[in-house]
Amino acid sequence: MGLRYDRDSARKNNGPTIYFTDATSLIMLTNEIRSTLENGLPMYVYRRPGEMMITFGASSKVAEGLETPGFVIARFLPDLPYLVIPYREEPGEKMAAASSNSFPAESTTEEDYRKEIDAIQDALRGNGGGKIIASRRIVEDGIVNIPATFLELCRLHPDAFVFCFHTPMTGCWIGASPELLLESRRGLMTAMALAGSRKAGTESSWDDKNVEEQSMVADFVHDTLQAHGMKIESESPFTKVAGKVEHICTMFSAEPSESQTPSSLSSLLHDLSPTPALCGLPRETALRVIREQEKDSRGCYGGFCGPYRSPEDFTFFVNLRSACIDVDTKRFCIYAGGGITLKSDAGKEWEETELKATTISDSLCRMRKSTN
Repeated sequence: MGLRYDRDSARKNNGPTIYFTDATSLIMLTNEIRSTLENGLPMYVYRRPGEMMITFGASSKVAEGLETPGFVIARFLPDLPYLVIPYREEPGEKMAAASSNSFPAESTTEEDYRKEIDAIQDALRGNGGGKIIASRRIVEDGIVNIPATFLELCRLHPDAFVFCFHTPMTGCWIGASPELLLESRRGLMTAMALAGSRKAGTESSWDDKNVEEQSMVADFVHDTLQAHGMKIESESPFTKVAGKVEHICTMFSAEPSESQTPSSLSSLLHDLSPTPALCGLPRETALRVIREQEKDSRGCYGGFCGPYRSPEDFTFFVNLRSACIDVDTKRFCIYAGGGITLKSDAGKEWEETELKATTISDSLCRMRKSTN
């Protein structure tokens, strides 16, 4: 039998419940996830890349800002406050303002996606180049078995950050992210520049479009860390496989010149996310075009999430290869996107999103509707 930390004693020590992947513990975990979702409580569950442990937590409240240790959720738009599902509820915490979650109305058609790409390339020509991310939504009816889907993602994607969270402000999200945004262990930070996409196992060299796209992201991450006074070291780019897709990846190590505070970390994260891999460059131009062209808000897609204990001890992954699940209307929406430059081909970009969407679509465990 696997180990399971007692929930109450763990929470007294300001920590969540941790499960190991044996059958008994996973049954307990499944029951915890179902119970919190049925009761509409804020909850999170995640598994770090390469680990066997699954971490679960729940709360009756959602805090706001980085003063509270807990599971952090950042939405796509950088002007929205960070949400935190606290490890332990404390008196005097700044609670997040009540708001409702908006579920996408319909799927993005291929015609609409091509029109968005045309509009993006017109904007890029007027700007002298750059990159803007076009995202699409795949909305379908169906009851999703969320605990089973989470465990299936863990099984199929051992090297991804597999996550699921729910709050009244965001709805329920689930995914398997290959992209680290920022991590800090004892004050030493690690960041990743991940961009460029093609079918996993491709033997040819990366083409100019993908190399250019990834170099934009790498330069952006380097320059942002440097602007915040950090000493930076980087590795040579390499190919990183993520399910049926592979990307070009550059890893960065960054040493801050002074200890981080909630305020300084918030400033860094605001400048870093969304990265050009999820938004574009120049960022303000990209945000404007995305607002003009996309019918629905991206919600948490393109933001980030992860465990946070202090400004020097956290792990945040980008929210991608993910889906939003509306447990009330029994619908779900898969999100996928691609970086558009002046070298992009609309047909190939659509095919790329089809491939990226398989990360989550292949893992969705759908339940049969009642026939009463």
